[in-house]
Parts: sequence; C-alpha cells; structure tokens
Amino acid sequence: MKDEKNVYLVIGLGRFGQAICRTLAEKGKQVIAIDRTRQLVEEMAEVVDLAAQADATDSDALTKVGAKTADIAIVAIGSNIEASILATTILQDLQIPHVIARAENYTHARVLARVGANKVVFPERDMGERLAALLIHPWMSHFVQVPGSLFHVGEINPIAEMIGKTIEELDFRTHYSSVILSISRDGERFVPKKDTVIQENDMILVAGQKEDLEKWVEEKKE
Repeated sequence: MKDEKNVYLVIGLGRFGQAICRTLAEKGKQVIAIDRTRQLVEEMAEVVDLAAQADATDSDALTKVGAKTADIAIVAIGSNIEASILATTILQDLQIPHVIARAENYTHARVLARVGANKVVFPERDMGERLAALLIHPWMSHFVQVPGSLFHVGEINPIAEMIGKTIEELDFRTHYSSVILSISRDGERFVPKKDTVIQENDMILVAGQKEDLEKWVEEKKE
C-alpha cells in the first residue's frame, strides 16, 4: 500500500464507519464515504472529501462515486451480511488494492476472506478483548502495539529494582527481554548510554513483547 496519498473508501456510515471517517479526516486523509441512508451521508458531508448516497451492492453506483480511485476500501457495513459480502466482492472486481471488511461472526469472516477481503476485523470483539486486557493489565493503557509486529511500545516509571543502577548493570535486554528507547527526565528526553543511572522520577520509553513486558511492568505500583 502507498503511504501519504492513499484515497480511502468507507462503505457503511454507522457508528463504526463514521468513527473511521472522522479519524481519517482528522489525519488529513482523502476519504470517500458511502451509505444508502441519506441522513447518514449528510452527517458526513462536512467531514470527508466526498459523501455519497449509493448502493454498495451496485457496481455501477460505486464506479460513479469514484470507488475505482480508492487505494484502500473499508466495508464497515454492520448487520446486513449479504450486503457486506456483495460489496466486498464488487470491490475486488473493481481491483481496489486493499480491502478491509467488518465481520459479524466467524462464518461471515470466512466468507469475506474467500471473496477477497485482504483483512477482516471484528470491532465489537476487538474492543471487548482490549477492554478485558486493560482491566487485567492496567499498564497496557500506556502502551501501543507496533502495527504488523508483536512488539508494544510505551512509557512508564522504572520499577524499584532499577532505580540507582546503570543501563549496563541492569543488562536490560537480557534481564527484562526489552529495550529502553529513551528516557524523559526533568522535561528533557534523551537516549541513555551504558553509564546512565536510572532515577526514581524517570519516565522510560521501552519496547518489548507483551508476555515479556508483563513479567516486570506489573511490579510497578499503579
């Protein structure tokens, strides 16, 4: 996929689709938004570059609103499973480079994958899993997962055993299976050296895999 000049096509302007549109628009991305319902289209008219009332299961209708110009299409249709499958199929026929589709269940997801969706997402399931993970591991609210990898990056205070020791003494990579990317101290951020001493009020930016991070990050008092 291309980076900065992608054109995004969002089909289905319910809460999920509108959230995608607003976020992309806030990031300065070019967005085409489509829905059958006029009211939903009007709500997005001032948000995106183009909002159009159209039937996403009609190839000609999609072509007329510029679907073929899209680099990435998101089929955000909710409960109308048939419509989401048809729209995904049409987008593949239109040779959209990357199609992301929302699934209601695993059977729906398998069908979407078979008709050409490059990625299938479960918004409700993913949000539920994320919330549960945050309840179990509150420290995760300070971390984000690096897209396309198992690594999480986040900023946190050092645990007690780190304070007063140098990076070399801690042997961070071996002992904690993580990497310190930088340290924020007294309003300044810097990349630590081997002889840098960890202080109590430091904020350390670390990267590591979730299972490695949780072995020691949870020792930190919330």
